[in-house]
Amino acid sequence: MISLKYKELPQAKALLGHLKSINDSYDFDIIFPKKVWPNISSEQSDDAMEIINQHHKVFQDSTKNDFGMDYIIGASTSADCWINIKKDDEIIGYATNLFHEVNNKKVNHFRVTFFNSLLQGSGAYALLQDLRINIFPSDFIFSRTQNPVVYQTFERLFNQNGMMISPRIGYIDQECLLVAKKLEFNVDNNSIIKNAVRGIVAVETPTPHDKIKTLWDKIDLYNGDVLLVAGYKK
Repeated sequence: MISLKYKELPQAKALLGHLKSINDSYDFDIIFPKKVWPNISSEQSDDAMEIINQHHKVFQDSTKNDFGMDYIIGASTSADCWINIKKDDEIIGYATNLFHEVNNKKVNHFRVTFFNSLLQGSGAYALLQDLRINIFPSDFIFSRTQNPVVYQTFERLFNQNGMMISPRIGYIDQECLLVAKKLEFNVDNNSIIKNAVRGIVAVETPTPHDKIKTLWDKIDLYNGDVLLVAGYKK
């Protein structure tokens, strides 16, 4: 059920060490749900639903919002990989990824990441994202976000992993847009996906600082718009 070999990655060890430094009862697991439950998209077993219900609770705590259980089921069952951060047996944070191949190039889609209040501000977020990058090394990484802090985190992580970020002020990489459109992200030429989710996700979404503010100027959070952030090889 749990893929142990990935926990030997340096990024996994860094995340685990950090979690243990916060609370010795913290741990994480890595699950490939479509391998464990091949029919998960159409039929969720009790074991799968136990985890997905916990995903829902984390979403509610993280965002102070609720998109409904059907949204969480769709987001979790469509994923190729789950990383669940746990306090004993309780999931307190999670992330999901989808893996694709387009034109013989690998694409790692960061589907969602949510931390409950126990983990927010703990320093674990960037370490988790770095692990996700290295579980499935790719030519392109995509993440949909409304949060400018997420953008800044990816900007640093992409640089650390030898990648550039798109969009950035004054530049949008056209190959990233082409790949995203082939994956049917429904992204426009400003790297924005209109009405992608059910309104604003996190009630307390921060406002962007002046350096990147123009990237958010055409985004209506309450319409459910998101910025498609892409990482690509230099």
